[in-house]
Amino acid sequence: MPGRGPQRIFGRFTAWCARTVACALHGEDAGKVWRDLTARADRSPIPVTSQRFGRGRLTGSSLRWFGFAPDPGPGDSRWLTFAEAVDKARRGDGSGFADAALGNARAWTTPLALGMTCADDRGYHGYEEYVRARREARRVSPDLGGATFDQLGCRGWPLPIANPSRPLPVRGLPPLLGAGTWSDYTLTDSLVRRVPGSATVRYDGPGHVLYLSGNRCAIGHATRYLTDLTPPPPGTVCLPGD
Repeated sequence: MPGRGPQRIFGRFTAWCARTVACALHGEDAGKVWRDLTARADRSPIPVTSQRFGRGRLTGSSLRWFGFAPDPGPGDSRWLTFAEAVDKARRGDGSGFADAALGNARAWTTPLALGMTCADDRGYHGYEEYVRARREARRVSPDLGGATFDQLGCRGWPLPIANPSRPLPVRGLPPLLGAGTWSDYTLTDSLVRRVPGSATVRYDGPGHVLYLSGNRCAIGHATRYLTDLTPPPPGTVCLPGD
């Protein structure tokens, strides 16, 4: 479910919008505009049509799941587009979100996607668990919180769980190296630090696939680890441009 990491990124967006005249929501409380939009869409979904994916409706949940772009993009282009889409959607035109919302909804309900989620025991095990998860997600992330979309699809999954949840078998493992950006550091670190002696490099920027990103700092730490299995000190941070 969306947690503190994505919420912090959304806070970066609202701060950026407050100081950026080109942002379509500049001069307003961008967070409130977004929360009002998603709450209204939960009550009355916005009809949309996508040339690629046909007709559908934008609920507040689908906007929170698929609407926000955590990576500002070159020249903040993705955040500029997101703000414009929010401004249009609050006036009843959800076209700026149509492809992302309907396309992702289709992709995440394919048998392959459901199999990866449900067979790995990531679905909710009952309504009470779902309610607890939704309540906690909204507490941690008021702008993006809600029940995780792919886990909802596992209710009624007809096949046995192939990979049930269980403690990570860390005995005998060498120290691991993780690396994470704004959006994935928290999840990466929560896994890696279960293995004694491990460390996670925090990249203070957006994106994924750090070893291919061109960031010499992240690449250097990964290469040293792959060469001699020695992770960097805990708390290591790489900055864009390093």
